[in-house]
Amino acid sequence: MARKKIYIYIGLILFALIALAPILWVFTTSLKPASEAMEFPPRLIPNKVTWENYKFVFTNSYLVRSLINSFIVVIPSAFFSVLISALAAYAFARYKFKGKDTLFRIMLGLFMIPVLMNIIPLYISLQKLNLLNNYLGLILTYQVLIVPLNIFMLKNYFETIPVELEEAAMIDGCSRLSALTKVVLPLVWPGLATASILSFRFAWNQFLFPLTFTSQPEMQVFQVAIYNFMGLYQVNWGYLTASIVIGMVPILIILIIFQRRFVEGLTAGAVKG
Repeated sequence: MARKKIYIYIGLILFALIALAPILWVFTTSLKPASEAMEFPPRLIPNKVTWENYKFVFTNSYLVRSLINSFIVVIPSAFFSVLISALAAYAFARYKFKGKDTLFRIMLGLFMIPVLMNIIPLYISLQKLNLLNNYLGLILTYQVLIVPLNIFMLKNYFETIPVELEEAAMIDGCSRLSALTKVVLPLVWPGLATASILSFRFAWNQFLFPLTFTSQPEMQVFQVAIYNFMGLYQVNWGYLTASIVIGMVPILIILIIFQRRFVEGLTAGAVKG
């Protein structure tokens, strides 16, 4: 048994090293001066550590504006996706109505459609609504990617909460809405936290939609701004990797803060009570 545990730990350590190696490489490259970042063969540890790449990112007006744009789009996107998903998932979990199973399968089918197939119809719709180069247009289109997955996850989570708890609350005078907000939602908080994290991550890392739906530089988000470092003949690896590290920080902070809730939400929603 002891030998088996040793093999498991060795495997986990190797997996962690493989997973963390690209992140470590990006971080160390972001600390290299431009001349050293272009060296071949490249080296992991920089000879001279410099913070000039980060200074450039935080003093470049275009990059700072794109970073602000990302937060302006991502935070409302995550909020609305969780709100819509929670209400829809509750309806699927608690109510019986005609076509319920068919509608749920259609919703899951929409999630399976490749993103590229949605680009043209979404672009035409936003163009007709005058929502191109618009924060609201991005917030709405992000829901196409986020809401179906959250509904699926939260539906399973709501089904773990006994209906008797709501019935008892309504007997005591609560309305259906009060029972939902005061009894059910506090119990599904880990699931809501998980949905919030997934929504934030999906929206923050989205590249194709903002690239297609925003052409004005002042409206572009951080992921699109990073892409502009990829030149046709040359790439400034120092600026690029510094931007990538900065782009990873919000996701890492959220995961570290809500790690326990995130794990609880994933495991508890997977088993019906």
